[in-house]
Amino acid sequence: YRPVAFFADPGSGFDESDGERYWDGYIDAWAQRYGRRLKLKAVSGGANRHAVMWDMRDRRRQQTFTE
Repeated sequence: YRPVAFFADPGSGFDESDGERYWDGYIDAWAQRYGRRLKLKAVSGGANRHAVMWDMRDRRRQQTFTE
């Protein structure tokens, strides 16, 4: 397989041991590992630019996704 996009919504889960958002570490690792190969980034510009993370808690992303 040769994926051209890979999106992950981190959800609202927190790690009980340290209080950090649970999925962020995994999603950042995926972005570092696969990001250069992806043709389509989850968020291609701006302050929240990320190859994989697509955070649906942001109302603008909800609007983009549902309209």
